[in-house]
Amino acid sequence: MGVRFLRLQDHLPRHRMDRGAPGMKIGIDLDDVLADSLPHYLQAFNERFGFEVRLADAAWRIADRFPQIPRQEADDFFSTLIEDGFFSARPLIPHAKEAVQALIEDGHSLYIITGRTLRDERITMDWLTRVGVLSHFEAVVHRALDPVERHKSGAASALDLGLFIEDELAVALAVAETAIPILLFDYPWNQGPLPGNVRRVGSWGEALTRIDELNGGQGNR
Repeated sequence: MGVRFLRLQDHLPRHRMDRGAPGMKIGIDLDDVLADSLPHYLQAFNERFGFEVRLADAAWRIADRFPQIPRQEADDFFSTLIEDGFFSARPLIPHAKEAVQALIEDGHSLYIITGRTLRDERITMDWLTRVGVLSHFEAVVHRALDPVERHKSGAASALDLGLFIEDELAVALAVAETAIPILLFDYPWNQGPLPGNVRRVGSWGEALTRIDELNGGQGNR
């Protein structure tokens, strides 16, 4: 299945600064890399269904682990959450906005590759506009019907990325098979062994340091 790109460069003002050093093409996940999302989703899930799932076991498809929850009920829960403004209300991950701006100033080209589906495209674009980062991205890539892992690894390859930033372990492992370097934001739900081209980072500050190293120390920090 082809990758659908919502390209922005023809519609938004550019903020890129030419520093004279070649930048990388960097893919950035949305939820829990830019937007603080999964812990809040898990809290809503536990409250709705009366469970006490730990953060270490958090997942967007957490309902699949509970056969006692009818599929329709799980789908209705997620749909209602979206309709009630769950994604629209998400705060930024600390220092995400400043980091995105710094990457632009260092000459990198940024792409959002999200596991959110096309039905959530308008919500996503409105949120990116509201938090003030939409104009920094070359494209926002939503998912159609493919599994998240296949969608993101396919998009990363199609864009010929030099780096991908993610928070889900399964996605990181799938993209790692393309030999693209990956920075994995370190969370309780993504623990496990990693291949050599995946490195954990604890914050956007650490991510910027790693990106500078990957780019031959060409950053401005």
